[in-house]
Amino acid sequence: MLHSLTLSLLATASAQGGEIRTQTEALTRLLGAGQPQAEWFAPEFLAQVPFETIAAQLASIRQAYGAFQRLGTLQGRPLAVFERGTLIITVASVDAQGRLTGFGAVPGPASSSTPSTAPTPAQRDAILQTLTRVFQPETVDPALFAPEFLAAVPVTAINEQLAAVRAQFGAFVRIDLTGQVPQVVYERGALNVTAFRVDAEGRITALAIAPVTPQATFSSLDEARSAFAALPGSVSLLVREVDTGRTLVALNPSQLLAVGSTFKLAILGEVQAQVARGERAWTDEVALTDADKSLPSGTLQDASAGSRYTLRDLATRMIEGSDNTATDLLLRVVGRAGVEARLGQSAMPSTREAFALKNPANLELLRAYRSAGLDRAARRVVLAQAAVAPLPNVGVFTRGPVARDVEWFVNTERLCSLMADVADLPETSLNPGVATARDFARVSYKGGSEGGVLNLTTQVTNKAGRQYCVSATWNDARTLDEARFFSLYGGVLGLLR
Repeated sequence: MLHSLTLSLLATASAQGGEIRTQTEALTRLLGAGQPQAEWFAPEFLAQVPFETIAAQLASIRQAYGAFQRLGTLQGRPLAVFERGTLIITVASVDAQGRLTGFGAVPGPASSSTPSTAPTPAQRDAILQTLTRVFQPETVDPALFAPEFLAAVPVTAINEQLAAVRAQFGAFVRIDLTGQVPQVVYERGALNVTAFRVDAEGRITALAIAPVTPQATFSSLDEARSAFAALPGSVSLLVREVDTGRTLVALNPSQLLAVGSTFKLAILGEVQAQVARGERAWTDEVALTDADKSLPSGTLQDASAGSRYTLRDLATRMIEGSDNTATDLLLRVVGRAGVEARLGQSAMPSTREAFALKNPANLELLRAYRSAGLDRAARRVVLAQAAVAPLPNVGVFTRGPVARDVEWFVNTERLCSLMADVADLPETSLNPGVATARDFARVSYKGGSEGGVLNLTTQVTNKAGRQYCVSATWNDARTLDEARFFSLYGGVLGLLR
């Protein structure tokens, strides 16, 4: 959280039309500049957040994190790397003039360049006193915060959000400084203080809190299975030895569940197959059209129509950054028949079509899709209409699961087979997902998520040369506890090192 105890600095507005400046260029300009310029932001953005507030927030980012170094990706989202930490860019969009129409960021993982200088005893005492004064009382003293902080988040908003924290976690107990980061300990849980900076007068200029993610450890795969089985909703887990095909543990491995972006493994497999048959080459180029443009994740939706990309570039974007527009471009090139056969799903939507069907403005189209049922011909008619229907504002997806029946339904058995087909391709090893790459000789990964949907599929080769696939899916009508799921999944991977 930068200036927000809900872990978000966020302002959004819808953008229309083609872009002449990419999202990456706009973010690099914004984060790398000493002073932002008002003309870098669209009028509808500035109507929601005054430019003076934006400038103060960016100044606080620089003070807390140091100089901007580069822009990378993490789990399909842009990752801004600074001298003393990272930010995950949760929202970023630009209009046809290259102006930002939306921007949001939350603290990211520590970067390799982040210094780890331990505070002096006097500094530790100051940290302890200041954080106690923030989190212990029922109402916070505004004098604890720098003016630029309060310009971004009024003290009334801070008090409201701290009250919500107490309602969830109980009464304040203490500040714990024994770990790598400070923790705020409550009766029913704890929060990590992931960013904390003060100015020369000791006033807070940056403050971030995040739930503590428990690190699951298991003594056996059967114990892990029981932990997954205890999750609410529908859950599937498969751990398979790749070389022998032997199943080590299974929980509903044949159940068809929504898997989000993990379906993209089938597209990658079809591209590979067509290249192997000599029908295409990784160096073949394809031109982007406005009709191809989907919603994030990814950045290609911000590129200019007519831009050309090789199949290898598109595959990299699709797998490493889960770029939806790159996905739909590849799907257009290879065709749906082969992809659907690999998935075992007929009349599947593209990502753009799925987003359009989830648009509340297209409710009649969604009803027609549902009425079509298993009638492939009828569903294809609806999908053709969805291909040109308006896309929703991304804010639609911030309020919980939306039309979860518009998805890609695959069981974990098939997902492990799909991963095995493409695990040797370089694209699958660029993003290790939940796995710690140094623990294995090779990691191949793809995951997918939306409201109420989460899948993680990983093929690992451990340092003894044994290969395993771990695929886990969770579906529920409620918002998922992703941190818990990641922790359980990491515990399974820990048994396979």
